[in-house]
Amino acid sequence: MNQRVLLVIDQIASGGAEKILQEFNEYLKCCGYETKIFALYGCSGESVDFGLKRNSTNLIKKWIQQKFLLRKLQKVENEFSPDIIFSFLERSNILVSKLDTNAKKIATVHNILSIQYKKLGRLMQRLVQSIIRRAYSNLDEIVVVSDNVRQDLILKYRIDARSISIINNRVDRMEIISKSMEPIVEFDYDADTSYVISIGRFCHQKAQWKFIKAIKGLKTRYPQLKIKGVIIGEGEYKDRLCDYARSIDVQEDIIILPYQSNPYKFIAKSSLFLLPSFFEGCPIVLSEVIALGIPFVGSEPAIPKEYFGSEQRVWSDATFEVMDFEEFNTAITEESEIIVDKICNQLERKTSVSATRDWNRSNDKKNQFDEYIKIFHS
Repeated sequence: MNQRVLLVIDQIASGGAEKILQEFNEYLKCCGYETKIFALYGCSGESVDFGLKRNSTNLIKKWIQQKFLLRKLQKVENEFSPDIIFSFLERSNILVSKLDTNAKKIATVHNILSIQYKKLGRLMQRLVQSIIRRAYSNLDEIVVVSDNVRQDLILKYRIDARSISIINNRVDRMEIISKSMEPIVEFDYDADTSYVISIGRFCHQKAQWKFIKAIKGLKTRYPQLKIKGVIIGEGEYKDRLCDYARSIDVQEDIIILPYQSNPYKFIAKSSLFLLPSFFEGCPIVLSEVIALGIPFVGSEPAIPKEYFGSEQRVWSDATFEVMDFEEFNTAITEESEIIVDKICNQLERKTSVSATRDWNRSNDKKNQFDEYIKIFHS
């Protein structure tokens, strides 16, 4: 009898973890596993069981919802009788930890949690920390996407290091390279212009106003260069980003595009990728950038060190310390100057490409999924 795998996630959306779950589900079926997906929230999707239509913002209702979701998930577990339960994201991980089951419980962590929950008040931070610590101690295995995430769980949440495995997010390199050859028709592309690009949801975490400020700094310091910025994404900060570009008089040099089904053609024709996020786990977009051999610069909490192998010195060359937390600050700060310096260095030397070459040789989604399956049987 084929083994059964229950995949649990908060919701089926467009994020990195959601994409990994759906692709891993297909891979498991191709490998002969019987699978079922349970999403805590949502109402549309093929072959997906849903718990509730939406997540409440009211704390009391949210608590009641968690009780209901646990009962619903327990019912799905009882009916499906999985051998392995594989969960994605914190709410799902916590609920899976509470299941009464003989199945092996494996959770994945995709972000640096202590930074992700930093916006909460101190008391709420302590409560969340306590909940996560207890929950994760009841799991058989924890898969993290980078050593940054692993160290955070060990140091901030006191999770046993022996229960944590690191598996980086990888991509389908050949498909990405193939799609990257399509022409750009969404704007008037100029082969003589150096494009700096950033891709991600328009929200606080991604800090794209720092990207816009970096373009302003490059234009100011090197007016003779033809440089433009391209930002691709959707989200609640879109209008504020447009207004910010106008407020620092760089709107003519910033191209803001909506979500693209093929972002690779834009990446491949860019001179550099900039990831100014306050935190990341192991951003899939960065694995795509590395697959295409494009130089990059990003914040220290956003760039996994293991990409660089023995070339840790280059990790420092390609990253900057997060010092400025003020949203849409127009002042030129020390951080702004450092980002511009790092960009110029990578545009000239491209050391982030050469230093990640060894990691890129294993940058294949099949390798990532095979590592998951090894943990099923460890």
